[in-house]
Amino acid sequence: MSRRTTDYDRPHPKVGLGSLVAIGLTAGLLGVAVMTVGEKAEQATTKRPDSHVPGLTLARLLGRPDTEKEKLNLIMHYGQGAVLGVVRAALSVYGMRGPFVDFILTGMRLSVDQTLENWVGSGALPWTWPVNEQVIDILHKGVFAFATGYICDYWFQ
Repeated sequence: MSRRTTDYDRPHPKVGLGSLVAIGLTAGLLGVAVMTVGEKAEQATTKRPDSHVPGLTLARLLGRPDTEKEKLNLIMHYGQGAVLGVVRAALSVYGMRGPFVDFILTGMRLSVDQTLENWVGSGALPWTWPVNEQVIDILHKGVFAFATGYICDYWFQ
């Protein structure tokens, strides 16, 4: 399988919208699963606690009490990945493939996280975080993006 950055032939998708969405959702969910395995390994090493900011963000977006953050944490965690998996699938179908596009998806994932968290006031502005926390977050989101991108590129090759 080639992971060329772009397909210069300007492909015309031979995939229906339903298939694109289904494959994108699946790729995004698998990408989050890979990221979660990496997060758990990192947390076991660094003793960093679980973050409940995604659950708190979803609770506030839905107008639910903050006490429901633990129940909503995995829903938000996997939900964002699934939605961005569909975006990555669309990029792949239209010929935008490879590691360069995975870096773009890393930025998109970070942007979605930070925009929603700061919109509802559940997270701190990223430049106020300790540098090691910024690096860890970027690396985990990169793992998500590269895993999701690889799956999408493989299916749509």
